[in-house]
Amino acid sequence: MNVKSSLAVMCFAASFACQSAQAAIQAMATRVIYEAPASAATLTIKNNVSKPYMVQTWLEGKTGETKNLPIIVVPPLLKLDPDKESILKFIYSGQGLPTNQESLFWINIQEIPPTAQEKNVLQLAIRSRIKLFYRPKEVKTSLDDAVKQLNWFVDGQQLKVTNPSPLHITIGVLKLNAQGKPLDNFVQDMVAPNSTITVLEHIPVTTQTISFTYINDYGGATAVPSVNIHRK
Repeated sequence: MNVKSSLAVMCFAASFACQSAQAAIQAMATRVIYEAPASAATLTIKNNVSKPYMVQTWLEGKTGETKNLPIIVVPPLLKLDPDKESILKFIYSGQGLPTNQESLFWINIQEIPPTAQEKNVLQLAIRSRIKLFYRPKEVKTSLDDAVKQLNWFVDGQQLKVTNPSPLHITIGVLKLNAQGKPLDNFVQDMVAPNSTITVLEHIPVTTQTISFTYINDYGGATAVPSVNIHRK
């Protein structure tokens, strides 16, 4: 086998390994909703493999900060035996977050695999990230009601959406003119409270309505069949 063939095989093998790798530690939910005045929120994690794993967990703020956050995760480090579950607890200090809108954090779950007994063994340590939303007790708006407040409009050639509500809204699948096919070039996007984002850079002039899905509090997709868009 020549050098080029060897390199091709090695690249293919590495690519296959990365694609086929699965996390040993599984989060049993795709998001956590921390609703005040609850003293804490929880997330169950499970070890799906036949070896014990250490698990490191921490939170990030929406801009990536990790220090001096008003919410902590307990425990930050734990050992999880094969086929066992553990509960992560998230505790708010009671100060530092706005009371008039939801706050977003990222939960990081880092696998630490056991030391390999054999030499020259490639071990993958996968990090999972899921969203944590802290919802203060002063916010009475439901996610369903927040979605109804979305304002979709065309500015020039761009499709934009404004979210005047106090909640984060994640748009899943987007279709133009309601009956169309899902847009392949649309990537799931989130609209923060009281903000506007550009959803599409170019939208056909014939588009009058859209349909879409949004991610509900349970991590599932809820469909909105048809919404009018406004043109400036």
